Amino acid sequence: MTQPNNLTLAVNHALNDARMARARMGLLTGGYALDDKRKCSAWAEYGFPTDVTYDMLFGLYRRGGLAHGAVNKVIGACWKTSPWIIEGDKLDEAKKETPWESAATRTLTARIWRSFAEGDRRRLVGRYSGLLLHINDSQGWNKPVAKGKSLVKVTPAWAGALKPSKFDTDENSQTYGQPTEWEYAETRRDGMVGRRVKIHPDRVFILGDWDGDAIGWLEPAYNAFVSLEKVEGGSGESFLKNAARQLNINFDKEIDFANLASMYGVSVTELQEKFNEVAVEMNRGNDVVLPTQGATVTPLVTAVADPAPTYGINLQTVSAALDIPSRVLVGNQQGERASTEDQRYFNATCQSRRMNLSFEIEDFADHLVRIGIIKPVGEKTVMWDDLNEQTAVEKLESALKMSQINQTSMATGEAVFQSDEIRSAAGYDADGAQPLDEDEDEDGGET
Repeated sequence: MTQPNNLTLAVNHALNDARMARARMGLLTGGYALDDKRKCSAWAEYGFPTDVTYDMLFGLYRRGGLAHGAVNKVIGACWKTSPWIIEGDKLDEAKKETPWESAATRTLTARIWRSFAEGDRRRLVGRYSGLLLHINDSQGWNKPVAKGKSLVKVTPAWAGALKPSKFDTDENSQTYGQPTEWEYAETRRDGMVGRRVKIHPDRVFILGDWDGDAIGWLEPAYNAFVSLEKVEGGSGESFLKNAARQLNINFDKEIDFANLASMYGVSVTELQEKFNEVAVEMNRGNDVVLPTQGATVTPLVTAVADPAPTYGINLQTVSAALDIPSRVLVGNQQGERASTEDQRYFNATCQSRRMNLSFEIEDFADHLVRIGIIKPVGEKTVMWDDLNEQTAVEKLESALKMSQINQTSMATGEAVFQSDEIRSAAGYDADGAQPLDEDEDEDGGET
């Protein structure tokens, strides 16, 4: 191996100084390092980026196991079942389906909700995402929607492929500062960028915040993900180097390297390559002999530190940043009660997120009303089922406990629960009657 000369050392030193200067300047203008002692260079020394771009977030989701799992777990829980929209408020849910609800259900089908869920997934990765609305009005993507048409399908778009290209500059306008045109970069089958299409705001619905100062869902945990990658890669590299059995050959001072090189028929400078060939053969075969004369061969093995404590600390940081219990995040079921409580907490978090999604779904319905896909209605409400709702077994256990309490309380001559309350707790109709079949009339005959 050739030794670096003074010129090489000077160039490397200058490049390092320039890199640190850029890092300090970036941290002074936009960094968030809390280490006051190294405030100007802390993140550069830790290996944390000053700015997190969409490409970095997308790469983290695509190649990072924890980030990928976290996004999919949240989406899988939030969209375990699809929502539905009713006319009126929650008190009107039990009423008969209205004509408006029937028409809305025909438009907002299961396929539309699946595309909405995919858009929600892409929004968690890239701060925002877009839903491209395919409408059968025979107009170009850059034209306003013709009223009275129907929604054919919805195509989710990544934030990296959908950018605002024009804005409303009229300060007196209600849409001041909002995009008046979007540009969508299609992706070809070979993964390369295809044509760029101009899209009218009528034909796109944005999930999330497209502003430059928006904070992505994965962004607060990004530094911890960087540290986790170091732990995973560093520990894996350490195990690999130990398994490779790099050999150290220590010759006695009396060894004449000229004679040793002549034995192999090479020059002294080429002797290192012969030793490398011997090391390769040693690591490749099971029964290989390494004869030595005046030399001691020892493998270069280092003690590999246990990565679990460092990994666990960063995992807890990721868990706190994403508000997902670590047991749920990594699928570690240690202790039935602890795991159950973590799952209930995660379900409650996703249920709360569903409430926030309800506002976006209402905005989506308002957008469809505005472009004439759905008829307007006075009041509408987005409904979800309860993620923490009792299972059938849990409902029967509750009914059993209520019955046992009644048996105990009968000693005083009075039951605590009525029979209809126990039936309701078990998940059955309170009066025991079966619901009227749609194909039967009130007399029980066929319609």
